Amino acid sequence: MKRLFTSLILLFLLNGLPGHSAPDRKKGESAYSPGMVAVDITTLKPLSEADSVVRGAVYADPSFPASERAADLIRRMNFEEKLRLTGGWNRFMIAGIPRLGVRPVSMADASQGIRLQTTLVKDKSTSFPGMLPLASTWNPALAAEMAHSLADECRALGVDILLGPGANIQRLSVGGRNFEYMGEDPLLTSVMAAAYVKGLQRNGIIATPKHFLGNDQDFCRHIANSIIDERTLREVYLLPWERMIAEAGCLGIMTGNNLTNGLPCPMNKPLIADILRREYGFKGVAMTDWQNTGYYPQLQHLVLTSGETLLMPENTAFREYVLRETAGSAERKAEVEALLERMIYPTLYALFETGVYDRDFNDPSLFARFEDHKALAARCAAEAMVLLKNQRNILPLKPGQRILLTGTDEIHSGTGSGFVAGYDHVSYEQGLRAVYGDDLICQTNPDRETVRKADVVLFRLNKPAGEGLDIPYEEPAEQLERLRETAGLNKNVIVLINACNVMPMDWLKDVRGVVWCYFLGQERGTALAALLSGRENFSGKLPFTVERDFADSPAPRFNYIGGKPYWHGNNQYKNYWLGLKQDPVKGFSDHIRPGETIDVPYSEGVFIGYRWYDKHRIPYVFPFGYGLSYTSFTYESIACEDRMEREGRVLVTVRVRNDGGRAGKEIVQLYVSDTRSSVERPEKELKAFAKVALEPGESKTVTLELDRRSFSFWDTESHGWKLERGEFVLRAGGSSADLPLSTVLNL
Repeated sequence: MKRLFTSLILLFLLNGLPGHSAPDRKKGESAYSPGMVAVDITTLKPLSEADSVVRGAVYADPSFPASERAADLIRRMNFEEKLRLTGGWNRFMIAGIPRLGVRPVSMADASQGIRLQTTLVKDKSTSFPGMLPLASTWNPALAAEMAHSLADECRALGVDILLGPGANIQRLSVGGRNFEYMGEDPLLTSVMAAAYVKGLQRNGIIATPKHFLGNDQDFCRHIANSIIDERTLREVYLLPWERMIAEAGCLGIMTGNNLTNGLPCPMNKPLIADILRREYGFKGVAMTDWQNTGYYPQLQHLVLTSGETLLMPENTAFREYVLRETAGSAERKAEVEALLERMIYPTLYALFETGVYDRDFNDPSLFARFEDHKALAARCAAEAMVLLKNQRNILPLKPGQRILLTGTDEIHSGTGSGFVAGYDHVSYEQGLRAVYGDDLICQTNPDRETVRKADVVLFRLNKPAGEGLDIPYEEPAEQLERLRETAGLNKNVIVLINACNVMPMDWLKDVRGVVWCYFLGQERGTALAALLSGRENFSGKLPFTVERDFADSPAPRFNYIGGKPYWHGNNQYKNYWLGLKQDPVKGFSDHIRPGETIDVPYSEGVFIGYRWYDKHRIPYVFPFGYGLSYTSFTYESIACEDRMEREGRVLVTVRVRNDGGRAGKEIVQLYVSDTRSSVERPEKELKAFAKVALEPGESKTVTLELDRRSFSFWDTESHGWKLERGEFVLRAGGSSADLPLSTVLNL
């Protein structure tokens, strides 16, 4: 175990220390991503100002539809230009077409801010909460607002495509990139991701949700073959992508590093061309994750018809295939050229549709809005945090109390491509100091007497996470020992969990309070102080289940090879991620040879998250959708008409009252149960939710809309959604385990 956590520390050192921003740099200064070179942005002009643009051409005229402009540009491109446009350039860019006055296009990580290593303009970017805490707000309007603000920052920094949001479903509580995703439920992920995409693209930035599809672990991520049955694909893993396309008009996706059902994701025609494009109507750019087509040089021919449009960061293997394939045959070259035209059209369509080629490379005036983004980041962080335990109303903190803040400095971001440095950080200490002044003592390793004398102890419990490595379920022993010692010296301990992965919570009975704080970005201290002081109320709810033991979870053997578990990233890139010169776990290479893949069966099917625990009656620590408040809510009534409207809608009304003494926000959750299904279905499934603000004593009626899909399952015989006549129970309440209201609907 010690070797394992040493490896973790090395991983985080490679990607930036969690909890610490990069040193502030002067404007115009910042390190580039490896292999990226500086570009003179003054040469990157819109079509209207480009010297070599074809005047009067359809592609150069913004009054024409994007479809016509893309088609016109392709007609004017030569074979080499078309081939070049199938691959990236300069690590995080799409090459321009200088002969036709078309400038290069820039893209950048990540979902919760902008990673400045990937931008040409170097200044600053706000570090917002990650996607998991954003999902914890259960507030789609807030997700859209955050994304709209990120689009401002993209425009200021010269970023045309943002490589996010993360939209994978949390299959594993130990997933290294869970901080980039939106939890275990497909409906919650779908709604929040669609809102984010809508907010980003309404402000002219192409969203690129990732990683399509089944890239739900980092263990062996480049060689893992996710085996997912048809029904599970449709009911769980495809739902977010379907909604982002249908409701938000998503113009980009990034395919995963993995294989799904035997095909590498960027070469997976059944998923991209057949489902995303033909069935869902996806019109935009489908790009690879970095380097992943290079793993399969023998399969480059599949790229031409898979529906993938852009190979990042370059297309070397594909280019070599195309040149070999077309050498010496004019007829074959014409056939391939037609396929290349089809391949690049969606990329150009997306860029014209969002006006990328018609605007300046960047808009420095938008930097003036960054100051307002700090307040928004604080608001997102405050709505995300979840109050899990508040024994004897230890919170909010009382004026005049001696408060000890201890434990290791909190983490503000996950690592890897999702790391966002931020600027002007407000740490927990700084945020609390602004409220409590000298009543706050901050010591990482206080002596026993200091712990005893404190009226309240705030203990930071950290669990780092990041790309390239799934995270062990266990906590480092030294942290747990320190927590137990602290709880033994002082009964009034409040644990602040800085994590996006679950952990054993055997210590829960020994502390008075618990707040799940996630990785909250640069305004974490501002938000925490507002909540702990009672100036703001908690309203976040868990977007995942906290299990008692990882062995209880739906996929505890995801990392087994040859009957043994392994805890590190993919075999080929382990040295880069871990900084090691040999396998961190002896014997791994005995099971995996170059070119081999490993099968990852999704044998739990549709029963992930709370559905799994319901089915198997497995107890947990905290249920999906759980979260406390400083006030209390009573669910008074539920009603719906016992029929479906002609439009296929069912309107459900739920009346809820704030019967406490503080203003608060409740998340009304509506679950559907099919009591007479011909196939095995989850005991209940989240089908609608709404966040409602209530003053003390106030009641409100919330209207939730269900549609035919809310009652349907995917039928593997007809290969379509099937709604069976029968009885459905609708349950409403404040978490998946607390649903006091129910009504029956017969369809």
